[in-house]
Amino acid sequence: MSLVYVGHFAAAAVILAAVPEAPALPIAVAVAWPDIVWPALVFAGKERVKVDRNDPLQSRVEFTSYPYSHSLVLGSALSLLPALLAGLIYQSVLVGVLFWVGVLSHWLLDAVVHLRDLPIRGWGRGDRFVGLGLWSRPRLAFVLEYAFFAATVLVVAPSSMLPGLLGGGLLLHLFNINSFFGLTKQNPVGTPKRFALLALVGYVFAIIWFTMSWQ
Repeated sequence: MSLVYVGHFAAAAVILAAVPEAPALPIAVAVAWPDIVWPALVFAGKERVKVDRNDPLQSRVEFTSYPYSHSLVLGSALSLLPALLAGLIYQSVLVGVLFWVGVLSHWLLDAVVHLRDLPIRGWGRGDRFVGLGLWSRPRLAFVLEYAFFAATVLVVAPSSMLPGLLGGGLLLHLFNINSFFGLTKQNPVGTPKRFALLALVGYVFAIIWFTMSWQ
């Protein structure tokens, strides 16, 4: 959950390639949905994150509680509400289903990069947490994330879209470079709320970029 996670938009590209009649905007929103909801919940005090002021690396960010936005069971269940809304707005059951699939893809991809902090159930003391921990190898994670996005786009996207998708995706990804290479000695964000706000702004720009590029 860094500034922009372009890997999630690889899932959006796959969904739109599989269902060409689907509109790009709700799918782009769907794959980012947990990270759109998360900042609001941080500001409301319902979910918590710790940011190390003396270390800019993404692996030093501790997501201590985010059961509503990032649990597999509860988060997926709650995402049925925006999925239903998307279906109503576009007057399409298919759009609603694809929205929910996009939200689910977010958790699955997060499970690859996050440390062991992603909740399965989302409630109770006996909840289990998963995460393969790619972020513990930050430089490798940075390279693999864009490589995954680029390879997916090259396979599924029409050639006319490639310049905007690959170029824009790379630019957005480079905004995140300090979180994986530690170019500064201190974290320029500094506080949980600033971190959450930056994540929200980053995803808004990413949604706009992807939607405009997928045309």
